[in-house]
Amino acid sequence: MDAARPDTYSARNTWIAAGDDGTAKAGTDAALLLYRSAADSLIRHPAPHPVKESIMENSTRFGRVLFGMGMLAFGVLNLTFATPVPGIEPLPAWLPAQTFWTYATGLLLVAAGICTLSDRLRPRQAAVGLGVLLFLWIALLHVPAMLTHIHNGSVWTSAFECFAMCCAAWVLADALSCRVADEARNELIRPLAGLARYGFGISLPVFGALHFIYWEYVASVIPTWIPGSPVFWAYFTGGAHVTAGLAILSGVAARLASTLLGVMFSSWVLIVHVPRVLARPQSHAEWTSLCVAIALSGGAWLMSGYFSRLVPKAGAMRPSISPAS
Repeated sequence: MDAARPDTYSARNTWIAAGDDGTAKAGTDAALLLYRSAADSLIRHPAPHPVKESIMENSTRFGRVLFGMGMLAFGVLNLTFATPVPGIEPLPAWLPAQTFWTYATGLLLVAAGICTLSDRLRPRQAAVGLGVLLFLWIALLHVPAMLTHIHNGSVWTSAFECFAMCCAAWVLADALSCRVADEARNELIRPLAGLARYGFGISLPVFGALHFIYWEYVASVIPTWIPGSPVFWAYFTGGAHVTAGLAILSGVAARLASTLLGVMFSSWVLIVHVPRVLARPQSHAEWTSLCVAIALSGGAWLMSGYFSRLVPKAGAMRPSISPAS
């Protein structure tokens, strides 16, 4: 920031030194031109804030690891149980060669998860591939299932879990694009990440509504050692989903809401899903729930990093400069 100031001050001195002779107008024009140039430089290229950059990098890095682990684990489940991921990949019964599709998508998820976690294996392309794959699952598998079972809460839950993970993949692709000097591709991914932000925000009130509708089931999975009534926690977490979703959609305290959402989802991984998997290690459904929780935790942290990357619009910060009379 300071690098632009000497030119500005020098221009002002030139302006003042011009006095009342014939060069006064030229000095005024030069001063205004340099002042505007300096102001634009300060607005368009502000000095990075070290604390904000650290928060952004840590949130994005943590979210990337969790999301990549979740995708990798989905693939391992496909290959281990030789069946599609329950709920997340609802292959219709009439689809031929189900075993082939199970192993094919399992290998794709393993490969994409590994690439997402490594800087040397084209992680941005892997994130884009995951975004496309999950979107295809939504359009070809989940939407027909929702239309067929419109009153089934489990179908709605799985569909919006897949939708939220799809959105997280595009946000991750945007985060990885910021590290690449390919502006054409960055400009293509950036709007998709903006849409994904709203998609992720929309999915959260849906989760909250499902918590309210199926509060008995939610209360049943809350560990008994947690203080307070399980019913209270069922409604509290439902309200937390709705609040976080509204914050992300509106942009009001969105980074804080995303961070708190990441903390909540991550805590569920440790205090709810890991113990349930350890109690029933042969259950495909419990392993799937654990992987979903890990991937959505990553999505929440990626959203926190996304909002940390946003800066105020230049027009709101642009100083008003009036020509000298």
